[in-house]
Amino acid sequence: MLSLYIHIPYCVKKCLYCGFYSTHYDTAEADAFVSALSSEASTVQNDFDHQVFHAVYIGGGTPTVLSESQIAGIGAMIKDRFRISEQAEFTVEANPNTVTERILSLWRQQGVNRLSLGVQSFSDEVLRVLGRLHSAAQAQEAFALARKAGFGNIGMDLIYGVPRQTPAQWDETLDSAVTSKPEHVSIYSLSFDEGSHFKRESDAGRLQPADDDVAADMYEHAAAKLMSAGFQRYEFSNFALPGFECRHNMNYWNRGEYLGLGPGAWSFSKGRRSRAIADTHEYIRRLISGESLAEEAEVPDPVQAARETIMLKLRTARGMDLQRFGEQYGKRFLDQLERKIAPLSAEGLLRMQGGRLVLTHRGILLSNEVFTRLST
Repeated sequence: MLSLYIHIPYCVKKCLYCGFYSTHYDTAEADAFVSALSSEASTVQNDFDHQVFHAVYIGGGTPTVLSESQIAGIGAMIKDRFRISEQAEFTVEANPNTVTERILSLWRQQGVNRLSLGVQSFSDEVLRVLGRLHSAAQAQEAFALARKAGFGNIGMDLIYGVPRQTPAQWDETLDSAVTSKPEHVSIYSLSFDEGSHFKRESDAGRLQPADDDVAADMYEHAAAKLMSAGFQRYEFSNFALPGFECRHNMNYWNRGEYLGLGPGAWSFSKGRRSRAIADTHEYIRRLISGESLAEEAEVPDPVQAARETIMLKLRTARGMDLQRFGEQYGKRFLDQLERKIAPLSAEGLLRMQGGRLVLTHRGILLSNEVFTRLST
């Protein structure tokens, strides 16, 4: 499957935990960015001229900070430059404080049929710790507006393991999420990403991450509650009602090809992985001057590719087809892998299920150890 990702680098304010590239929204600069984005699409469209994209994902940043004309410009660029399947999943990310009925309607007019709502928590206290600009009530209102706008596929992002977050607050958030009845829920353990305020505070000794055992308990509690509510865990952190798994993300975990547009966006095509420069001003300047956008690029060798396949596919509930793995990477790689699988299976971390290798429940909790042992 082929997927298109577009990175919108603008936010009203950067969250304290965020390590993704973003910058403050400015209308004039964003106009120049949208024009540059169209130019970037023009430079690569011939490479994908006869290919069909089955998923489109607009992330950031906060895509819902864009103006009406900027949203229309991005929608027109996608339609003019690429072949998008009529059945494509088309996602846009949104923060509750930037959601309005008009903005949602505009994205719907561009063909967006899935909304990923950055709720993070339904506790106002936890939201303040995270540096979010919305309240729990605003998150509920944003969800209701999305339903009113016609979105029949809505995902919620939630964060656990936040400093000073209590199990009761996490349970309250899960209850509110389930009661809202989204089609998809993603739960992420808070990480102190490089470049984030939390990382700087942690390095200075002023902020401590949540205890690993407490975070693990929160994860297990969330998984049990979501699955009892009818959600299926199709990847470590992602739960969906049947048929609502995120196609764009599944394409990543299946090591499928994707085209990334925008500053800091990654692409993976024809065995080559590259990342555009994560600086909006430099991104625009390079496009105007005709310089390469690539800041990083690599072509994984067969060993790297095999390891990536193992780690990505084992994150999913479907796991990895060993026969297919052998066909892709050869008998030698398969034999090596099977020798590593044996002791992990004996320890109850891996099991075979219908010809596919999958992590057990215990294996999911100890996945870092499993992946390390499989890749060495």
